[in-house]
Amino acid sequence: MALKRKRYAEGLAKTPPMGWNSFNTFGCEPTEQLIKQSADVMVASGLLEAGYRYINIDDGWMADERDSSGNLVPDPQKFPNGMKPVTDYIHEKGLLAGTYLGCGQKTYGEKPGSLGYEERDAQLIADQGFDLLKYDYRELPGDPIGRGVKEDYVTMRDALMKTGRDMVFSICEHGKSQPETWAREIGHMWRTTPDIKDSFDDDINWGWSINHIIDETHTLHPAAGPGGWNDPDMLVVGIKGKNDWLGPGCTYEEYQSHFSLWCLLAAPLLIGCDIRKMDEDTKTILLNKEMIAINQDPLGKQGYLLKKEHGIDYWVKPLMNNHLAIGLLNRSNEPKEAVLSLSDLLKEGNYEIKDLWADERMELGSQRIGKKLNSHECAVYRVMSKNK
Repeated sequence: MALKRKRYAEGLAKTPPMGWNSFNTFGCEPTEQLIKQSADVMVASGLLEAGYRYINIDDGWMADERDSSGNLVPDPQKFPNGMKPVTDYIHEKGLLAGTYLGCGQKTYGEKPGSLGYEERDAQLIADQGFDLLKYDYRELPGDPIGRGVKEDYVTMRDALMKTGRDMVFSICEHGKSQPETWAREIGHMWRTTPDIKDSFDDDINWGWSINHIIDETHTLHPAAGPGGWNDPDMLVVGIKGKNDWLGPGCTYEEYQSHFSLWCLLAAPLLIGCDIRKMDEDTKTILLNKEMIAINQDPLGKQGYLLKKEHGIDYWVKPLMNNHLAIGLLNRSNEPKEAVLSLSDLLKEGNYEIKDLWADERMELGSQRIGKKLNSHECAVYRVMSKNK
């Protein structure tokens, strides 16, 4: 009987990974200067202190062709000094470095893919000092007959294991093959949907709105836990419609709700805006340490949708020490009163509750919480037992 293969890099991603990714603002045009400047800002802005550690270089870092030996090479215009000095710079800041490879013949930016080159490319990024790999699935004419999604990710998983370097393995096949049913044994996070758009309600071109993604991901909570996470894609907080291909942008309250739901969903928190130009509203959302604590809670439970009623979504996320996170999301286009009885969720006793956006504490006497919510507003509470 064959021995079961040990999970790759089993000690990583005990909580959802946090960081920044170049794609949502810069597409397939990352540069050495951009990456180093973003690393500087991660430290200076307080993002690193708040828990954001990864600087992820997405598609477009490599040249259009492999070299004569079949190796990927960095684009000489974008990364004239190669990738190792960049990862060294990131590490010197106390950060971690992520990169991107295409699971197929070509990346979506039409750069060389890793299909058939898995061991060569895995060793390359290990030698360059990367700590995370986003592996992005693409099908094209001329693919091998019978090519399988899971099999391709197993091949790269095995190649990463062979390097001897532990990297967070981000499976990005856009939710096409129900990765929540198989990806935990292979990687540390798996995309559950097509690409996110900078839109609260309306799908744009080939991507999904925040609401569409929430509806798709909330049922997948049994699959998530320490070491493996449902990934509803990167954050669009702060982009504000500056990229036409991403969508029209969101209001402050919509971005706040987006961040709230990603925290309740125990989703990876990968910032997609240009952090060099963050305004105070964006910082207020991304640096809310009590919301981040909900996301990073070591119990590792993804929140679930308790019920939908009169345009309000009611969310529950179990936390350590018998605490609860409660989310009230107004999905409607008008203000609504949200009221939730906690009698079925809490044992008898005394509780304190904190509104994590208003920064207000209150006693929970009647085991009911309620709030008037603006359109698309989400209130999040931490419920704490005062019982001895």
